[in-house]
This record gives sequence, C-alpha cells and structure tokens, in this order.
Amino acid sequence: MNRRRKPIKKLSNGMRKKLFQLFFLILIVVCVLIGRIVYIQMTDGDKYEKIVLSQQEYSSQTVPFRRGDIVDCKGTILATSTDVYNVILDCSVVNAEIGGKQKYIEPTVDALVECFDFDEAEIRNQLTNYPKKQYYVLAKKLPYEDIQEFEELKAENSNIKGVWFEKEYIRNYPYETLASSLLGYTVAGNEGVGGIEDRYNETLNGTDGRTYGYLNDDSNFETTVKEAINGQTVMATIDLNIQSVVEEKMAEFMTAFENNYRTGAGAKHIAVIVSDPNTGEILGMAKHPNFNNNDPWDLTAYYSQEQIDAMSDAEQLEILNDLWNNFCISYTYEPGSTAKPLTVACGLETGVLSGYEVYECDGSERVGGHTIHCVNRNGHGMQTISDALADSCNDALMQMSYRIGTENFVKYQQMFNIGLKTNIDLPGEARTASLIYTEDTMDAASLATNAFGQNFNVTMVQMISAYNSLVNGGSYYLPHVVKGIADENGNVIEQIKPTLLRQTISAQTSRQMIRFLYDTVNAGTGKTAKVDGYSMCGKTGTAEKFTENEDGKLVRDKQNYLVSFIGSVPANNPQVSIYVIIDEPNVDDQAHSSFAQNVAREILEEILPYMNIYPDEELTGLNNNLDIAGNPISTPSTTVENHTDNDVEDSTDNIIEDEQE
Repeated sequence: MNRRRKPIKKLSNGMRKKLFQLFFLILIVVCVLIGRIVYIQMTDGDKYEKIVLSQQEYSSQTVPFRRGDIVDCKGTILATSTDVYNVILDCSVVNAEIGGKQKYIEPTVDALVECFDFDEAEIRNQLTNYPKKQYYVLAKKLPYEDIQEFEELKAENSNIKGVWFEKEYIRNYPYETLASSLLGYTVAGNEGVGGIEDRYNETLNGTDGRTYGYLNDDSNFETTVKEAINGQTVMATIDLNIQSVVEEKMAEFMTAFENNYRTGAGAKHIAVIVSDPNTGEILGMAKHPNFNNNDPWDLTAYYSQEQIDAMSDAEQLEILNDLWNNFCISYTYEPGSTAKPLTVACGLETGVLSGYEVYECDGSERVGGHTIHCVNRNGHGMQTISDALADSCNDALMQMSYRIGTENFVKYQQMFNIGLKTNIDLPGEARTASLIYTEDTMDAASLATNAFGQNFNVTMVQMISAYNSLVNGGSYYLPHVVKGIADENGNVIEQIKPTLLRQTISAQTSRQMIRFLYDTVNAGTGKTAKVDGYSMCGKTGTAEKFTENEDGKLVRDKQNYLVSFIGSVPANNPQVSIYVIIDEPNVDDQAHSSFAQNVAREILEEILPYMNIYPDEELTGLNNNLDIAGNPISTPSTTVENHTDNDVEDSTDNIIEDEQE
C-alpha cells in the first residue's frame, strides 16, 4: 500500500527572520571571539604563552644579558664580559628508556670523561641516586674552548644526551690593575662596585632573556626563546696611553725607595690627575697603591701569605678599603701652597689687588694674637705678587688676605667650588663643606692661614677643576670621566658634551694668573717640574699634616707632609693640566715639593709628544739629567739629596705660635 507523502511546510517569513537573526548573532559572537584572541595574542602573547608552557612538560633556561664594555676615548677595551659555560647534567634524559633500553648512559658518560676528565664514578652515582634530577652542575665557568670537543662528539653521536651548557659571563679587565679605582669592579649579580662600574651600573647592565623548552601534543621537543637585551658600552674620557704612562711613573717612584707597601714604599699614597682644562675631561686618573680588578680581594701584591694569614678580618677589610678607594676624589687634605693662586685670583678679580703691589716679607706676621711664620723665617725681603707665588711666600699672602677680607675670600672659595662636591660622574666623592670656614667661623688668623693653603681641606678633583679655570680664561667645567654611550654594535647613542658651570674669573685676570704661574715654573719653586722646550704654568705645595699624639690629640709634628705640584702646558694656551700628590714620602725629610715635581715632569715628557703638543720654547737642557727621584741619571743612588731652598717652599713647621710663646 502506497503511503502518501506529507507536504513540506514552508517556513513563515517570521521564522526565517528569527533564524537569520540567530545566525547573524552567532557570526558576531565568533567575530568577537576571534578579535579577542588576536588582541590577547598581540598584547599578552608572552604572558599566556608562559601559562601554556607551564602546563606541559618543559625545561626553562635563563639567557643572560652581556654587561656592556667600558672603553677608553679611542675605543680600547678596558673592561669587558667574557662568556663562560657551566656543564649541566640532566639525569632524567640520560636515564630515559627507548624501546625498553637505556641507550644514552654509556655514550654520554664516556664523552664526559673523555672531554672533561670528570670522575666517572661520581657521574654514575648521580645518575643512579637521582635518576629524575634535571639540573646537576658538573663544572662551572669553562671557556668555550673547553666545551668545543664535547659539542663535536655530540654532533657525531646522537646517543649523547642529557648534557647542556649554561651560558653566563664573567667580567674581565685586560689590563688588570690599570685605572683600577677609576673603573671599579663587579660582584655577583652584575653589580658594579666603585668607579665607572658603579656609577654607570644601570647603563652597563641589560635584561635577561629566557628559553622555554617543552613537549608539544605530538611529543616533539620545541623551544621558545625570548632574547636577552645586552648592556650598553660606556665610552670613557681617559686615554689608555696617558693612563699607562701615569701609572708607570707612579710605580717607578714607589719602587725608587725599596721595601713593601705600609712598611716603607715610596710614599703612603701617590695620586695623579691629568685633564683637559678646556673641557673638564679627565684624561688620566690614578692612585697607588692600586689593585687587580680581576681579583680585587687579592693582597699578595703587597703582603706575603704569612702576613695575610696573621691579619684579622677587620684588618684585611681596612687595607682593602684603602686599596679600593679613589684617592683623587675621596681623600681630603690641606692643599698647601697650590691654593695660593686661588687667593691671588680672588684679590685681582674683586679689584682689591692690581697685580703690581709689593710686600715686605720679614719672616712672620702677627695676626689675631698669633705669630704666623713664613717658610723663610729670615724673610724674603720685598716681594711682588709674582715673587710671592714664585717664592711661595706665606708672609706676602697673609698681607694680601687683609685687603681681600673674609667676605670676598669665602665668596671666591665657593666660586672655585672649594668645600662643595664637583659632581664628577664617579661614586664616593667627598664633600668638604664641614672642613672649610664660613664668614661666621673665620677669624683673622684663620683667614691668614687659609690664604696660603692651610687649615682647610680639599680633594684633588676640586683643586684641578679650580686650577683649570684659572688658566683657561675663567671657565669652570664640570669634571667628567665619561664622554658617551654606545650600543653593543658601537653606534653612539648619547654624547656627553662639556658642561660649563660658571665663570670664576675674567679673561684678563686669567692672563695675569698665567703670567704669575709661568714665572713660578720658569724661575721659582716649580722649576723642577719644567719640561724642557715647553712653556709651562704651575704651583707647588708642601702641607704639614696633622698626626695623633700620645694623648689622642691631632698636632702638627713637623714630620709628615703631603707634597704636590699642579700645572699646565703650554702656558698661554693650555691643552693639558696635571696634578700630582705624594702623601708622606718615604724619606726622613719629607717637606720637598720636588718629589711631586719630578713625577709630573716625567709624565709630561712622555705624554706631550703623544698628544701632539709641540715645544714652543728653546731647549735649555734643564732637568734633562734627572730621574724620577730627582737624582742625576748617571748616579745609581736612590737617596734624594741636595735640595735647594726653593724646593722647600712652604713647609709650615710651627707656622703659628701662640701669644704666650
């Protein structure tokens, strides 16, 4: 019996409309979901990728950034990061069974023993006792050459599994002790300590990357890598060749008098700054004793192992802090007569001095109830301002101070930045505000002694920055040790230009000071520093130091001195300035600035031709036969003898006598 088919009912217009609306709604939802997925992928892809990876079997490794280099002004590397590798054993992979057999153990163990000479028993014990352990360090910080053979064997034998190399970097200083306190060093975690490493730590550091390894749905091992961002290169102002000459001459002085550091080396400290007076750039900065940046805790350069073993931890730390500190910026001291030019410039600039005054030095001045002596207690006689600087006459400077007055003197100390930080781009700069007088605290005797450089403290970087403004036309530049920042490919991304902070004196006053300081080197106390054939300005300093007596009081004992020389070449158009300090020379009679002058001369004789600074005067043969200790070159003796009176310019032994005396 045939059944009659029921006719298909057509959808009504209303039903069709509802279905169309439903379809359109579903389409909109799908589009929104797709859009949302795209948005998440673009904005939070890395975040969710890590979540997905965390839900699967995976291994994660840090990709370390490479700390940026420090280079000198000509691009020579002074500090760099060298890649090294840790050998990591993944026991779970080595012990894995393939087709019911452990195929990886023997070839992997054999390769490790062959290439690295590891203890086979130790490796097998690790595989047996910790079969699922994924991270076991077999060796640390191996250079690439040491792992290359294993990599080659691994490429040849596919059954060598479960060994990988964790890359990291170690800081390396190719010149070891060169510019040690200027560069600083690093500790674990790429943390800079001292010097440029510290001040530019964030610039030198980058950002770690990450490698994520995991098994996908098909059990294939895949990796996702987020690359590390390496640190930037810091371009220093120092010149490797100038720095090398400075340190070589310092070392020669220290060894000119035998014995060990702290038991009679050339001096307690010696420090040198070489700078460009027209920009504030530091071309060389060094101090001795120094340290090896590659191993800053090593004291064997100065002590025997027996001596080190006998030291307490506190004693070792005290010595290390002395080695690490940058004397040029952190040590404070009385400048002595190197500060006299600042006093004269103050008088000239304020108009209380014309430059043509004449003073009578009778050997002392009576000030504020005290008798304050000149170095020449018999008196220098009549002194012009030029004579007063050339002979380093304390008496004449004290007489100038009466006319200058406290207000002007304090004002110009601040103008020359004495007592304030220079804000050089190095950590640890000392602030000497508490070590100078103010208008409220300065009396007549303090003004008189301050005028010739005693009874207030400075730092080396303060003094050379102030001196530079005296001879460069009056411009006070911010001293700095970095001239630019480059990316890891050497492209300069930031240039640090000279920063003019203020005008300390007028160009006219600067010309007067150049004439006076030229006379000081040409015919005065600074003639030992003169480089034959070059016009030169400069000033010597001999400051008596305070020492602690048996009662714990600080007194001037007429035994310990800090001697110095500061100068510039050529005289009328200075291209380089130098400041040398020798703290407590290892001789019975320390009060001779010639020690510092000899070092300055020896340095300048080598760096001036290198800097293409040519002679501008006739050769005279002056100082050509002296060694760094001031002895005739033909004489083998290392004892400094026969200093003239001019060498002992302002030895301030008992410069102030109380009224009762």
